[in-house]
Amino acid sequence: MRVLIAEDDGVSRLVLRKALEDLGYTVHAVKDGTGAWEAFQKESFPLVISDWMMPGMDGIELCRRIRSRSGRGYVYFILLTARDTREDRLHAIESGADDFLSKPLDRAELASRLSVARRILDMEQRLRQANEELARQKEELELKTQALEMSQEMIQQANLRFRELFDNVPVACFTFDAEGIIYEWNRAATNLYGWQEYEVLSQSMFHTIITPENEEAMRNIISQVMDGEKNITVEHVDRCRDGSRRHVLRALFPLHGASGEVVGGICASVDITQRVQYERELRALNERLESLAFTDALTGLYNHRALQDRLAESFNLARDGKGSFSFILLDIDHFKRFNDTYGHQAGDEVLRLVAQVLREHSPPDSVTARYGGEELAVLLPGFSLDEAIAVAEGLRCAIAEAKNPYRQITASFGVAEYKPYMHAPSEVVEVADAALYEAKRAGRNCVRPLPSEKQQEAA
Repeated sequence: MRVLIAEDDGVSRLVLRKALEDLGYTVHAVKDGTGAWEAFQKESFPLVISDWMMPGMDGIELCRRIRSRSGRGYVYFILLTARDTREDRLHAIESGADDFLSKPLDRAELASRLSVARRILDMEQRLRQANEELARQKEELELKTQALEMSQEMIQQANLRFRELFDNVPVACFTFDAEGIIYEWNRAATNLYGWQEYEVLSQSMFHTIITPENEEAMRNIISQVMDGEKNITVEHVDRCRDGSRRHVLRALFPLHGASGEVVGGICASVDITQRVQYERELRALNERLESLAFTDALTGLYNHRALQDRLAESFNLARDGKGSFSFILLDIDHFKRFNDTYGHQAGDEVLRLVAQVLREHSPPDSVTARYGGEELAVLLPGFSLDEAIAVAEGLRCAIAEAKNPYRQITASFGVAEYKPYMHAPSEVVEVADAALYEAKRAGRNCVRPLPSEKQQEAA
């Protein structure tokens, strides 16, 4: 199978090319999206792997252009990226991407993704071949029926031949009229849906296989078929005789009469239920892996990495004049002494208890995280310093009132607010850390901002 690679980093491009060639693929590699688009217009590539961020044309634009072309088979598009936010992935999927590969490249992940791609491309090719075979048979029948000089015996033989071919096509097929009434039904359709031919002939597809939620969409498709539109391909959930439902990829095209008028349509359906289930399982696994990558295992809060990402987002928005934010850094008082007295298991219980208090008492749009050790943090988008101090005071009281089997827990809080003179997110953290130090010097179990004259110095 031929694979087109678009990767601006030379080393990454060589590594990816070597990995694909080791797996038996024929590789054409270019250094940017523009080169990939030029190559794609000249040659056929069923599989494209593109870096997201490239100079000139990026991976998203390349994907959009490939999706906008017509006249070829389906192209499976994989984005190679280090961007892993939910919003980025949704944007990529809406632009037409099929799958993702994380940077740096993992060969096992690459092989797994390519296995999925091959199965989907093979299924699409089989459906296309079946559609071409049906189209060839339809054309053959139309040519025969147009020859009025043919004897009745020859016409009957042609009809019998078409019927035999129709019955033995290994894809579920049925013909229909403008109202959705079924007139022909092959063996593969019986195998897929469970209805025998005599049970569905002269019956409406809307009373048999089409579900109520898909009725309006299917009626619109029938209207397009009756208008002569060809090669309509859609995914639907169909109903079977036993009440179960199957995901199908269906292709529809018109049937013409002797004078060239559209007299009905033919529908070919391939069962893709297993593929859909696999994709759902894969998405659930990816979401689980994504959650693990950003969650602290002990407390269930965001981990340090996730906090830094969200802090950077808030900082960039504030720097662009799109709001401000405040940041709270808190430290459990005398936590080492607690561990030494009651043991590390008890210390873990205390951390989980404080994390639960933060989740239950922090504002809805806040970000609660474990900063490190016994230090926790709360990011407050849109909060002023005074508002953040009030939030911190509420959290301090809630922690002090939390019941646990050992002794009372207290925490010290440092509060900082973004200032225009700050050049990096770390400066907000440094101001909050300095304020936390002031809270500890004041006797702990209190909330302290840093005096304004000290803030720029701390930053």
